[in-house]
Amino acid sequence: MNLQKLPLLLGFNLILAVADVILLSKGILQLDNLVRIIIIIASIVIFIIGNYFILSSAYKKPRIKNVENADYDDFEDALKGWKGMNTPFNKQIDVALKQLELFNSRKDKLKALSQDRTFDSAIDEVQSNMFGNFNRLINRLLIFDKNDRNDFARSRDYINKLINTNEQYLDVFRKFIDEIAMLGDVSESNTTLSLQTITESLREIRTNGETDEF
Repeated sequence: MNLQKLPLLLGFNLILAVADVILLSKGILQLDNLVRIIIIIASIVIFIIGNYFILSSAYKKPRIKNVENADYDDFEDALKGWKGMNTPFNKQIDVALKQLELFNSRKDKLKALSQDRTFDSAIDEVQSNMFGNFNRLINRLLIFDKNDRNDFARSRDYINKLINTNEQYLDVFRKFIDEIAMLGDVSESNTTLSLQTITESLREIRTNGETDEF
């Protein structure tokens, strides 16, 4: 169960209970018996439907449905959702969330260096590689079997490798931004070599970090 849904569940039922007290208390509202019966029935229906939807979402494992169009918010929501699922990999999820935030911050800094779209290809390439690993991490959490004692070590090692690879992507991205910042003139003609360098570095990391899902 996603424990992050617990405040929502408690809040919903508290509001419903307060509303019932206000509506059904004879000293507050003067309602005839038929209206009171209708309110009671409506309250029961709302209670059942509301709790059903909250609980069903609490037990639903987060995933990325459309990877190609997924953005920062999609991955942030999915990773935070897994944090509430009481998995043994919360430490790794925390690191992944920090990596996601750091990438977004560095992306904004790089865009601030140029008003045109000179660096979009570099940003897209780093994002594609990192988001791909975040999605693999989430997929691993989806298939993790807590009843298989051997699966913990296997999943832990795989997730750690994904995180370490993303750390390398972030390091290359940081060096690229530092290099661009020192150029002064960030026109496309002056940054071609740097763009080629980051592309080659990312390809090397991706090649060295390739690993089977299982």
